Amino acid sequence: MKPIAHFSLRDLEPIELESILLPSAETNVKIKELKLGDENHLIQIRTSSLNTLFDFSKSSDYQVLYFDHHKSFIAASYAINNEQGNFLVETQAKWVMLIPIESSLDNAVINKIERLELRWKEENKAELLKTLVQDFPTTVHTGIGTLFTNVRRKKAEKELDVPLAWRNGAAISVETGKRGNEMNESEWNKFYTDLCENLKRDYPWMYDSLFS
Repeated sequence: MKPIAHFSLRDLEPIELESILLPSAETNVKIKELKLGDENHLIQIRTSSLNTLFDFSKSSDYQVLYFDHHKSFIAASYAINNEQGNFLVETQAKWVMLIPIESSLDNAVINKIERLELRWKEENKAELLKTLVQDFPTTVHTGIGTLFTNVRRKKAEKELDVPLAWRNGAAISVETGKRGNEMNESEWNKFYTDLCENLKRDYPWMYDSLFS
């Protein structure tokens, strides 16, 4: 998938970089084995583990940007001269941006970064929705299954900044009578929060599996 990485900058106009999104469920990410090209790559960490180890040994050189689970900026570093030995980075970041060193951002810009947001082009809609259906399917077979899978899907949509009109419309709000993809942002956020609270109250072990 190819979202636009939109960076909010303090006291400056935002900047945008085309990128390739790579979800990862690994706690040890070996960059060389990913066989990345010369584009920018955004790695989303989908594990519940607190720390993830990035192994840049024998990889190309990168400027690396780190963001937490809210996509707020944490830090930046460089992974260079990796052919000369092992280079490992352990991080609690849940979003890691790899920028080829020849395209690296100026330090003055890095120091102004506040937050990352994903922007999606219409041409990427079909691929994005197909991935969401495959990775986060919803079910209506049981009450717990319906609640859990809808919360899981909405959590993924929120994390990926999926446009509201593209989001899943299976669940209907009792309060508004609207489907998820018919709501405005405040309605959707309240609906999502209410579903999360219901899951936490009724099935806390399922809630913990998503939000631990």
